[in-house]
Amino acid sequence: MDIRIILTVVAGFLFLFALFPYIFAIIRGETKPSKATWIIWGTIDIIVLSGMYFEDSVNGQIVGATIGAWTIVIFSIKYGTSGWTKTDKFCFGGAVLGIILWQIFNDPILGIVTSSIVALIGSVPTFVSTWKDPTKENKIAWTMFWVSCICTIFIIPKWDIANALQPIVFFTVESVMMYLLFINPRFR
Repeated sequence: MDIRIILTVVAGFLFLFALFPYIFAIIRGETKPSKATWIIWGTIDIIVLSGMYFEDSVNGQIVGATIGAWTIVIFSIKYGTSGWTKTDKFCFGGAVLGIILWQIFNDPILGIVTSSIVALIGSVPTFVSTWKDPTKENKIAWTMFWVSCICTIFIIPKWDIANALQPIVFFTVESVMMYLLFINPRFR
């Protein structure tokens, strides 16, 4: 069996399995997911997954991330925080812009690029929150997300936007979180 197939399956399952410690942390009240943030991330993941599908570049990680984001949305309805910040509104508008650009120009790459930029910007509130108090996030879950990113980076079949942008963006976000959770100089 091709190593790329094995790693993409592993990456997808790691992303899904990382949900278990994250969900348990939510239920125990250790983590309070933002409904708005997870709705935005779920929407962005659907746009990126769709664009990657049309470009024939889907990987296991984006599938796992999309399922995972919408699973967390369900838990955030009961256990999460509500409200929409200015950043949330901006990011949701960016996701909508990605869909509009894709439709106007009939180019799924525009949806992938716009949504990826929005995903990076939309991660900033989580970065700030984690910088202030890293105990609010689950280290096991984020570590599993990061390992999923490593697997996906290794299997990028073609270094173009359709194949490489999503894994690079995910790797960037998860790497920042790993820094904030494990190396953060504020908590040494």
